[in-house]
Amino acid sequence: MTDAGWFPEVSSSASLLISIAAVAFTGLAYRDRRRQDRRDLFLKLHERLVEADLQRGRRLLFTRAQTLESVLQLRDEEPDNFDLINRAIAMLDVAGLYVDRKYVDKQDFLAEWGGVYGRAWLAADAFLAVRLGDLRGGRQGWPYFRALGVEAAAALDPEPAATPASVVPPADA
Repeated sequence: MTDAGWFPEVSSSASLLISIAAVAFTGLAYRDRRRQDRRDLFLKLHERLVEADLQRGRRLLFTRAQTLESVLQLRDEEPDNFDLINRAIAMLDVAGLYVDRKYVDKQDFLAEWGGVYGRAWLAADAFLAVRLGDLRGGRQGWPYFRALGVEAAAALDPEPAATPASVVPPADA
């Protein structure tokens, strides 16, 4: 019989190296899949936020829900428009939840939607007063919209953007 004393040692070392390589590969694959999932979810969220019903709800928030009286009038006389605003804010709350839970990257979301989110937060004061006043028991609604809204509004540029020269008519026209 031949002495194969070295074979079990090499075999166990090779098994250990293969196991370590498999764990490392699994970790890398998990990280890559998570990044792809976050990117896909961001794209789906973006597609949802640009849908016509949510755009219309935000537009109504900016133009028709500036005062308590106008919001009450919308609620009582134009409930469909009130509901569009409500849906738009509810979706912004879901977006805030996704950011809070790190389902989507916060910096990416704020880079793409921070301006809209901040302006919606600033415009929503009267609507929130009416809508949250309708809740029983003093519950707070839309916690993620409120949390991210403050941050997004604080990041808004206080100076209006300059109008491009191509849009400004010449002085002698």
